[in-house]
Amino acid sequence: MFEANRRSVLAGGTSLIFLATLGGCEDLKKKIANRPVRKDIANLAINDPILNTYRDAIAQMQALPQSDPRNWTRQAQIHLNTCPHGNWFFLPWHRAYLMALDDIVRKLTGNKDFSMPYWNWTCQRAIPAPFWQAGSVLNYSPRSATSSSMANESIVGVSAMNTILAQTDFQLFGSGKATALRGAGGFQGQLEQGPHNYIHGFVGGTMGSYMSPLDPIFWLHHCNIDRVWFDWNSSGKANTNDPVYTNFRLDMFVDGNQQPMDFLVGVMGLAPLLTYRYEDPKGCGINIRRLDEASLKAVLERGSAQQLKISEQFQPLGRNVTISGRAPERARLTLPPDTLGPAMERSTENDRLVLRLEDVRLDTDQENFFVRVYVNKPDNETPSPDSPSYAGAFAFFVDNEHNHGPLNYVVDLSGAVNRMRNERQSDMANGAQISFELVPIRDDEQALAAAQRSAVNIGAVVPQLVSTIEAEGTKPADGER
Repeated sequence: MFEANRRSVLAGGTSLIFLATLGGCEDLKKKIANRPVRKDIANLAINDPILNTYRDAIAQMQALPQSDPRNWTRQAQIHLNTCPHGNWFFLPWHRAYLMALDDIVRKLTGNKDFSMPYWNWTCQRAIPAPFWQAGSVLNYSPRSATSSSMANESIVGVSAMNTILAQTDFQLFGSGKATALRGAGGFQGQLEQGPHNYIHGFVGGTMGSYMSPLDPIFWLHHCNIDRVWFDWNSSGKANTNDPVYTNFRLDMFVDGNQQPMDFLVGVMGLAPLLTYRYEDPKGCGINIRRLDEASLKAVLERGSAQQLKISEQFQPLGRNVTISGRAPERARLTLPPDTLGPAMERSTENDRLVLRLEDVRLDTDQENFFVRVYVNKPDNETPSPDSPSYAGAFAFFVDNEHNHGPLNYVVDLSGAVNRMRNERQSDMANGAQISFELVPIRDDEQALAAAQRSAVNIGAVVPQLVSTIEAEGTKPADGER
């Protein structure tokens, strides 16, 4: 179903993807069956061969001349100069980036079985111990987090991840539609604006910038983001098959032989079935009902013709809204009855009330804080992600030195609105209040003090009803609904 408009330069894992879609060849089937395993670093000893290989590769890449595209800094510059954030190319681009690095590591070290381990920050909320080992290339500086810092459970914990994995729309999960890697359009979906951005800021230091791949923990963080994407697919949820997405090419990477790699976005969803596999995580309370591989392969090959459509756009609740850690009161906006009424009536799994936050800009370092959103939180209630009023959170990943345009976010209010419908109907005759809480990114004194000095400005806060519809000219086959 994926159209290739020109001959691809196929190297390493990419060739396996394209060839595997053709079938045949017993040797190829054997390679797929024996593909490398991406393991949870929590299960690896500090001197595990996987970590030893990673250390060896980093040292070699750091020693390569700048003229060699495999050089460690050159690899980080690929991210600086071309990485997409805030649109639906975010997930496949970083998957290709990881696959290219895997190939470089294998070539330089001779370990053909290497594949990047992942840091499951839901189960292990502190930066893994090997990244603090004295004298190791993994112990990178600068970082803002310490070995005892713990990621905030409300944004990377079980409940947060179950909410993200329950999202049925590809764009709301993995970020919004765009036609280019960077530029206007798109928005950050739940996975990107939540745990992805948060962990970058939580680790801090270079991880808070677009040169973040210099810190070796970057690759394990993104390996886990990739695993979450695979988990989402494994539960039967499909990526879009919009040609704008599937026919887009990623040609900025090189393999272990310094040869160009050309990835077609439309086949990147198949990579975990063909070129690597994920070790089953501990779970930590996240239970995914997985499809068998044959059914999953069919879902990934077919994709989804569904599109995210704005059913109704309401008047902005506010413009140039400032959320500040300096003021004791929290930013509040009113969702009027003529907006809330239709939203309450139509808020279902397929017709959702979202808050679009446009042109979001920071006046300070994004490492300091993230923002929680509440719907109709009582004045006497302490802000908490355990509150029925809690709608969600968003964090920041920007590079002030290499600004790539305004940030757009979409916060799904449907869960909070539905809880209001069930529990607080008497409170809603006059509409509902949307309130924002600026939260320090870590619990240490430095982060607490910095958050109090921080502020974020939102150009426009726009409520929308969005629905997932079938694209024109498409009709699901029997049994696919």
